[in-house]
Amino acid sequence: MIAADAYEQACRTSTLHHLRPAAFAPLSHQKRHKDALIAMYERRMGPGHPGRPVYEEARNRKTKCPMCGVGSVRQVDHHMPKSVYPYLAAVPINLLPICSDCNFEKKDRAPACYAEQTLHPYFDDIDEGRWLRARLITRSADGRVFQANPLDSPASWVIEFYVDLPTSWDAKLAERVKYHFKTFKLGLLYEDQAADDLPGIELSIEEAFQAGGAPDVRTHLAGLARSRARRQKNSWMVALYEALAAHDWFCSGGFRQVAAG
Repeated sequence: MIAADAYEQACRTSTLHHLRPAAFAPLSHQKRHKDALIAMYERRMGPGHPGRPVYEEARNRKTKCPMCGVGSVRQVDHHMPKSVYPYLAAVPINLLPICSDCNFEKKDRAPACYAEQTLHPYFDDIDEGRWLRARLITRSADGRVFQANPLDSPASWVIEFYVDLPTSWDAKLAERVKYHFKTFKLGLLYEDQAADDLPGIELSIEEAFQAGGAPDVRTHLAGLARSRARRQKNSWMVALYEALAAHDWFCSGGFRQVAAG
């Protein structure tokens, strides 16, 4: 079986960790051949060279990074690193569109076990169920976590994103989703996105509050979540707005403190 076929089969069966590097590279005493393969890829994929259309097609398949759903695609990543699997250096389905930040976080990782396989956007569809959630955490002056009530004034707050997988999902797939979330540091990324987003929706929340108090705020936020979910049910915005709609303190006026930072 040629390298490309073996790779595709492993992608379809989630067994990339079974691909032995020795089978996808020249023999160890032929290091110069490995270096030549990598150099050929880099040369032929450069601007104005014959392989450039393959590179551009891979980069243009998505406008948003499929690894995080936030960053703009700027680069092409080798899902299985070319430094370890040089025979896969120019295989189109091993070339994935990616943002600069995710490419930096992934580095040249290759899976050592089933759970260490990051998700492949061409083969892994995980949007059938909800797996991304968020919660608003409030703390007292001594750093203690507590459930703030409508009249409380917590010393600090934070939005936390986490993986909460459907119980019907295969346990092994669940491990991969968690590993993907950790590898690309999606929790921190989504927290930053939420911090930027909240001041921008304060006015609409305030208007809902003035019109009908906390119940109208909940309705407004739930509507925002449903709207975002029509396009991507596991968007960080869906998780954020659902979490806020479920929090009494936030809906009862705490949104002002949150929006103020």
